[in-house]
Amino acid sequence: MPRVATPSTPALMLLPLLGLALSVGACNRLADSDFEGFGDIGAEEEGEGLEGENPGSGGEISESCWDGIPQPGEYCQVQAPDLDSGIDPCSLSVADFDDDGRPDLAVPNSNWLLPPGSAHVNNVLRGYGNGDFAPTQAYDAGAELPVGLAAGDFDGDGDLDIATANNEANAAFLSFNEGGMDFGQASQTSVGAVASSISAGDIDNDGVDDLVVTTPSGVALIQNGPGGAEWMTTLDVGGAAMHAELVDMDHDGRLDMLVAVMDSFGDDDYVRIYHGFGDGSFPEWVDHPLSGNPWWVVPGDLNMDGDLDLVTADYGSNVVSILLGNGQGGFSERTEIDVCAGPQSVAVGDMNNDGANDIVVGCMDGDEVQMWLQIEGGEFELTRWWATGLQPVSVQLADLNLDGALDVAWANQYSNTVGMALSHP
Repeated sequence: MPRVATPSTPALMLLPLLGLALSVGACNRLADSDFEGFGDIGAEEEGEGLEGENPGSGGEISESCWDGIPQPGEYCQVQAPDLDSGIDPCSLSVADFDDDGRPDLAVPNSNWLLPPGSAHVNNVLRGYGNGDFAPTQAYDAGAELPVGLAAGDFDGDGDLDIATANNEANAAFLSFNEGGMDFGQASQTSVGAVASSISAGDIDNDGVDDLVVTTPSGVALIQNGPGGAEWMTTLDVGGAAMHAELVDMDHDGRLDMLVAVMDSFGDDDYVRIYHGFGDGSFPEWVDHPLSGNPWWVVPGDLNMDGDLDLVTADYGSNVVSILLGNGQGGFSERTEIDVCAGPQSVAVGDMNNDGANDIVVGCMDGDEVQMWLQIEGGEFELTRWWATGLQPVSVQLADLNLDGALDVAWANQYSNTVGMALSHP
């Protein structure tokens, strides 16, 4: 039977319309080695999945699927075979790196057990536009343990480049795309602390994407120009910054910053919303308390009022938290959805083409990805769930097979694969 939650509402569909940065996340082992109080491994959901899906997947798809015509209210996401991704992917980015109109995938090689002298690389899978991808192509990631990966135009040439947060190097690395998915040798910018995740967006309105790198003590802001990294500043967020997003929350045309902040003792967690001034500075902020161990934060218009709301994955309490925004920096009281064990990442989008945004969450302790559709009254119903490889992280939504409906992708960190649930309207 599906489970119904009664918190808030839906989410966003087209990320470029929001000026949202292409971003990704934090490696599982990173926070586990730096902090205490994480949850235990939970049980997987059980249900009747469709033929070809992993045992433990469940929920039905719409009866009208497979006719090639997307219908309002129709959800047709079916799990596809996993893709080989290289060693230990703990981050995932979806972007069109070769500018052919078809989405590609990129993951970092995050294995910290590689012997000295081994190559530390980013693996890119070129998309065919039908939900299938070419084998990985490896590109220089600069240094040890790239754990976060973001795509953006960091030199203003119109091609999407790759940036990584490299844990052991305490640095971010830029790999510039010379056209056609030809990435050069990575260049380094020190962030002065353990780097855990990375996001991209133009914080100073100069037409070139900049970077936000999270660390155990705050965030590092790297402002890029036509030649690459030009300026780096740091912000103390009062705890461990787990994940950050750049998005215009207050309709002023300037990117603001959302940061999921974890207290090392687990009793003072919050999301911090920084107001961006459009010049690379974030002098004003407000904090909103969260449940245990927030690992991820994303924006999305959940109640369809034109203002962005916030959704967080709270790892330690096995919930997704929702805060409704008023478009002026204010938010409602937090509501929660009880989800699978150890939610690490969350994504927001209209999964059934009904005009209301839904929630997809990846749970690395339960080895499961869940899709919660919004139903009447601002409630969410668990509609589909997929058993995954080991430790699913960095859930992303995109139209991978170009059929007009959103698909789901995630990285299976300890299975060395990328998982997908592709829509078949």
